[in-house]
Amino acid sequence: MSALAIKLIADVHSSIDGIEEKVGKEDILLVLGDVLGLIDWADFSGILPEELGKDRFARMLYDAFAGGEDRARRLKEELLDPAGESYARLRFRVEEDYARFRDKMEQIGCATYVIYGNADLPFALEPALEGSPNVRVVEGALELEGLKVGFLPGALKSPFAMPGEKEEDEFYEMLKSMGRVDILCAHVPPDLEELTFDVVAGFGARGSSALLRYIREEQPPWVYHGHIHHPRQRVVQLGRTRVANVSYYKENRYVHCHGE
Repeated sequence: MSALAIKLIADVHSSIDGIEEKVGKEDILLVLGDVLGLIDWADFSGILPEELGKDRFARMLYDAFAGGEDRARRLKEELLDPAGESYARLRFRVEEDYARFRDKMEQIGCATYVIYGNADLPFALEPALEGSPNVRVVEGALELEGLKVGFLPGALKSPFAMPGEKEEDEFYEMLKSMGRVDILCAHVPPDLEELTFDVVAGFGARGSSALLRYIREEQPPWVYHGHIHHPRQRVVQLGRTRVANVSYYKENRYVHCHGE
């Protein structure tokens, strides 16, 4: 039997297959958001395009972006309205995806700690994992194998104001409440172009200035994140802190081992 290892993945987008080949029962697995395949902007796949139709959903998004933030938020509210025409089947697919993830991790039996990302629905993720013997949703600081590990769930506010999105001041309050940690796990990267620019998509996403400030103030040895599928740079050194993107699990099935 191999020695215990702390392993990390991010951006599963409903594609958890193959994880059992790289993670064992004795390991600790940290999952850094976007468990759900609500929508994967990398290839425009996911529950929403599948259930609403790619062309129809693309038109809905175009109208939302053209109409500004108010229209974008109305679209989000329409899709998440329990009285809406698509809600029942969307909710079924969401719960099915989270249940599949839970079943896979329970079969492996490893201690699994999950934070939500912008593509997740926390109000569905938390009940889906509730009562699991080894899989749990986390935030804040925990002691794991003698290390203080901080968990920062969520992403920054977009025009759609998704349930897993937050403001920068919320991020900073959460980070300061943890104090200095040995390992910090976030979904989004700090606000540095080399970490936020996606070389395949050809544009950058928002990084967190609050996370960058926290790193400069506290200098945790390790910061891990996901969110950017094809970053310009996977690893950067900020003073005493090594910041690493743990990669896009859906595409490459990569599992990052802490300390590599």
